[in-house]
Amino acid sequence: MKTSRTRIISLLVVALILNSFVSRSESLAKKLKDIPLQSDSTYVLDLLGTPTKKVYVQRYYYQGNQAVFVDSIISDIRLKDTHKRIKIKLKRHLNDSSKHGLSISTLRIGMSLAEAVERAGEPDSILNGEDWYYTNRHRLELSDGRVIARDLHIKATLETLDWIWLNFSKGGLLFMNITLALIMFGIALQIRVEHFKLLFVSPKPVIVGFFSQFFALPFLTFLLVLVIQPTPSVALGMILVAACPGGNISNFISSLAKGNVALSITLTAIATIAAIFMTPFNFTFWGKLYSSASNLVIPIEIDAWEMIKTVLILLGIPVFLGVLFARFFPNTAQRISKPFKIFSIVAFLGFVVAALAANFSYFLKYVHLIALIVLAHNALGLLTGYLIPTLFKLNKRDRRTIAIETGIQNSGLGLVLIFNPNLFDGLGGMAFIAALWGIWHIVSGLGIAYYWSKKFN
Repeated sequence: MKTSRTRIISLLVVALILNSFVSRSESLAKKLKDIPLQSDSTYVLDLLGTPTKKVYVQRYYYQGNQAVFVDSIISDIRLKDTHKRIKIKLKRHLNDSSKHGLSISTLRIGMSLAEAVERAGEPDSILNGEDWYYTNRHRLELSDGRVIARDLHIKATLETLDWIWLNFSKGGLLFMNITLALIMFGIALQIRVEHFKLLFVSPKPVIVGFFSQFFALPFLTFLLVLVIQPTPSVALGMILVAACPGGNISNFISSLAKGNVALSITLTAIATIAAIFMTPFNFTFWGKLYSSASNLVIPIEIDAWEMIKTVLILLGIPVFLGVLFARFFPNTAQRISKPFKIFSIVAFLGFVVAALAANFSYFLKYVHLIALIVLAHNALGLLTGYLIPTLFKLNKRDRRTIAIETGIQNSGLGLVLIFNPNLFDGLGGMAFIAALWGIWHIVSGLGIAYYWSKKFN
C-alpha cells in the first residue's frame, strides 16, 4: 500500500515539474514574441532579465540569408524563407553558383571565414551583434543594441545536417586514402584462384549472396528512403553505404557466427573486384532515380565519371597490386596476410576515429538525429541478407554468411568518397550516416555473431 502511494506521489511530482516547465516555456515564448523589433537591450533586460548565454557574432548577409560567424567560423546558417528548401551547391559548383543558385548555397556550418568568402564572395552586408539565449530554444538576435529578430522554439532537425561541413585537412584525406588502399591491398593478398572455384562448384549461394549485396540491398534502401523521406544528404548517405562492397571484417564475423567461411571469403573476393564498377553504378543509378522519383530536392548532380575514377584508384589499383603480389610472391603473401587482417580491423577503427576527430563536437551534437535511421538501415541489410537466401532454400550456415556479407558494409570507402572535394566535399548528412554505420555495423555484427555462435554451438 505504501509503495502504491509513493508511486502516485512520485508521478504527481513529475507531472507538476513537467507542467511547470511547459508553462514557463510557453510564457517565455509569448514574451519573446511580444517584444517589438528594434527594441533596445535595456527594455529586453527589464522584461526578460539576463539571458543564460550571450554569443558575440558577425552576420554576413547574402540576399537576405545569414551566415553567422563565431570566432571566424560559421556557427549557423539562417535562411530568410525557412519553408523554402535551397538547393545546396558543392565545391565543384563554385563557378556556376551565381548562375544556378544563391551564394548561401555554397556555405556550410563549420567553414572558416576565409573559405566562406572564397566560395560565396563578399556579402551584401555585414552586421556585428549578439545572440541572446534564454534557453537553448529561445533566442533574440541583436545588432547595435537593438533586437533585429526573434527565434522561438529553435530545434535541430535533419535539415541541419545538410548544412554542416565536416572539415578534413588535405593531410588527413591523404591518410584516409592511403589507409583504405592498404586495407584493400591486404584483402587482395588473400584472394586466390581457388576462391572463385566455389562459383563453379556450388554457384547458387555465391550468386544469391552477390544478388543480395549488390542488387537487393540498394533497391530496398531506395524504397526505405522513399518511405521515411529523410533530407537529401542523409538519403544520399544511405544510398552510398548500400552501394559499397562488404566490410573488411565480414570474414572474421562469419567465422564467429559459425557461418560458411569459404563462402564468405569467395563473396568478399568477388565483391571487392566487382565494387570497382558496381559501387559507382549503384550509387549513380539509385541516386538519380531518387532524384527524379522523389519530391525532395537533391543537393547535388551526381558526377558518375568522377566517382568511377575515384573508386578505380582507391579499389582497383590496390586490389590489382595485391592479387599480383600474391601470384608472384605466394609465400610472402601468406606470411603477411594475417598481420594485414589485424591491421585492417585496427586501421578501420582508426579510420572512423580520424574522420570524426576534427568534427567530434558536431558528431556528438547531431548524431541522435540519424541514430535510428542507421540502426534501421543496418537491420534492413542483415534481414535482407538472411531472407533472400531463405527464399532460395539455402542452408542456415549460408544464410548466416550472406546476412553478414550484406549487413557489414565497407563504409570506409564511403567516407573517403564523401570527403573527396571533387565529389561530396564532406557533406554533413552523408558523412554522419557513413561514420555511424562504420561504428554500429561492428557492434551489430559481433552481437548477431555471438547469438548465432551460442545457438548453433
